[in-house]
Amino acid sequence: MQHVGEDFGQKIRLVPGGFGETGYMKESRNSCCRNDDNKERIMKKKFKKLLAVVTAAAMLVSLSACGGGDKDSGTETKGKDSVTFNIDWPAAIDPGVGSKSADTIAMLNLYDSLTYPNTDGSVEPLLAEKWDVNDSSTEYTFHLNKDAKFHSGNPVKASDVKFSMDRLVTMGEGYAYLFTDLLKSTEAVDDQTVKFTLNSSSGTFPNMLIRLYVLEEDLVMKNLDTSKDTYGDKGDYGKKWLQTNDAGSGPYKVKEMRTEDSLTMEKNEDYWQGWDEYAGAPTTAVMMGNLDGTTVRTMITRNELDLTDDTQTNESLEAMTKADGVELVRTQTGNNFNIALNTKSAPTDDIHVRKAMAYALDYDQVCESIYQGSTKATGPILAGIAGSLDSNPYAYDLDKAKAELKQSKYYDDLISGKKKITLTYCSEGGDNQEKLALLMQSGLDKIGVTCEIAGKPFATMMTDAATVETTPNAAFVVFAGPHLDGGVFLKSRYHSSSCGSWEQMEWLQSDKIDKEITDAMAIADEKERTAAYEKISEELIDLCPTIWVADTASGFAYRSDNIVKLPVAEKFASGEPFVYAGGYSYYLREFEVKK
Repeated sequence: MQHVGEDFGQKIRLVPGGFGETGYMKESRNSCCRNDDNKERIMKKKFKKLLAVVTAAAMLVSLSACGGGDKDSGTETKGKDSVTFNIDWPAAIDPGVGSKSADTIAMLNLYDSLTYPNTDGSVEPLLAEKWDVNDSSTEYTFHLNKDAKFHSGNPVKASDVKFSMDRLVTMGEGYAYLFTDLLKSTEAVDDQTVKFTLNSSSGTFPNMLIRLYVLEEDLVMKNLDTSKDTYGDKGDYGKKWLQTNDAGSGPYKVKEMRTEDSLTMEKNEDYWQGWDEYAGAPTTAVMMGNLDGTTVRTMITRNELDLTDDTQTNESLEAMTKADGVELVRTQTGNNFNIALNTKSAPTDDIHVRKAMAYALDYDQVCESIYQGSTKATGPILAGIAGSLDSNPYAYDLDKAKAELKQSKYYDDLISGKKKITLTYCSEGGDNQEKLALLMQSGLDKIGVTCEIAGKPFATMMTDAATVETTPNAAFVVFAGPHLDGGVFLKSRYHSSSCGSWEQMEWLQSDKIDKEITDAMAIADEKERTAAYEKISEELIDLCPTIWVADTASGFAYRSDNIVKLPVAEKFASGEPFVYAGGYSYYLREFEVKK
């Protein structure tokens, strides 16, 4: 039996390419259980190869995924003891429902999880003070911190953890996909001990648990809507109430949730971990949605906004920094920008049409002019992650695009304009998405194909993704897994279980690919697992269900005269490699604001 987490002395090192279900930090073999010098050297070498991955502003999946002023125009900043930032909307703050960027940022501040992700790629105990794992890595026993309390003042118990996991898996939404196939059972052994039994070995199960946000069972059960029997005697499982309230133990509490446009959180002064080291954290925090680029630019220069998301154009960012107190940070996002191609709807059900589209996009212009500092994507898995490929064979080549098009059964209809390609981008994803859509449209026009583009709110795109018929031929998807493992990218984006959601608008539905992904993620040996991921990536490249555009870089602006400590900015300035699990660059407890 292995013991992990006592006195925080041991951490699970997250080596690229780990076992696991889909998730957003790096999953790997539990190398605290294989702590020899050689493994350490391998780990360090691999981490140095990684980009300085940061989910600054809207990482999990901004999906698609889904502004000027002179220096003397800035308003003098007064201590506000608060922070206001914009983010993609809508936001779901229910841990049983949310998984998008805005959702995750809210949840990780309102709730605690059993484990917490560090920026060096490890996880440490949070609600759990330690855990044990059996030799086959199929049973994990977590021992809870006796000091942990909910906002109500009630202690966090193992029964609450079991309730939260059971609720998540039963509802089947949000981050449920991390656990649905892997988890066999959850047992509350006693008030302080919870045991998870898995269907297959997983050396990285603790890493997935950063996405199990623990709810207070009694509080949720007191707020069931029993007018519905969606979940039997549990009614709506508290979904209606949890749209605007929290039942968490996190450092912040819901003050006001306006589902149409904003969430205001207030500091939990009685937070069980205390505030001694974080006295500068904001007393209130406001997440604002539905702000266009012009509004964002105006608000930050007027000191009405403290931090922008990472969807602002380069021109807007440069204009913002002309105001006193506004600074710019550029960094890699950890996002893989894709154009999903509907493989079940004409004309993109034809592989030659899909390949023609892949050759018709000017990738260099994307990386140099639209998403400055980005690198061309090498395939389905983010570069530097186990299973990623060295290069992507699709490059801007109009001759190849035309040659592929001529092989299509739709050639005559496409050239005549009888058939057109529909493309949807996220209207809330910033002006850069529209620029990219226009670039794709221009490339297709050069080979004689008409492309109709439309910007839609993310909520509408999610609705459209529900059926093959309502899914457009092409749609923008910005993906960042819950933890950075090659299997995460493959399962979330290409396993049939994700069809009908924004994560897979390709509708690939391949039994062969499904089995290969499932089998690969169950391989215990790291090298074998990585090789399996690479093989699947190569198969997907051949099928071309997606245009893998870029591993994106981004910039965001913030008011350094109010936010006096922004961890992501400090880490980026250090020049050292680091990785934030999606949303955790917005862990408000670590912010410091002017009081």
